[in-house]
Amino acid sequence: MRGSHERAGMGDEPGDGEADRRSRADVYSSARIGAAASLTVVLVVLLVLDVAVPGYDISPGILLPLLGAILALLGLEASAVWRGLR
Repeated sequence: MRGSHERAGMGDEPGDGEADRRSRADVYSSARIGAAASLTVVLVVLLVLDVAVPGYDISPGILLPLLGAILALLGLEASAVWRGLR
């Protein structure tokens, strides 16, 4: 709305309650799990190619950051679960 002085999306909306926060947390959780699963599939495909194709070598410079990203995403998810249990 042009000329409006309302602040949209600033966190003080009347409907911005506990249910909305839980819904956003569920969306972020699904995104983290989906990203970790996708990266795990990529990791498995690379490892299968490394074993199955002669002369195909995967350097640790590829595997370690990929594994680190997977562990970071799962670590964030574990942290969110741990906070929810308290």
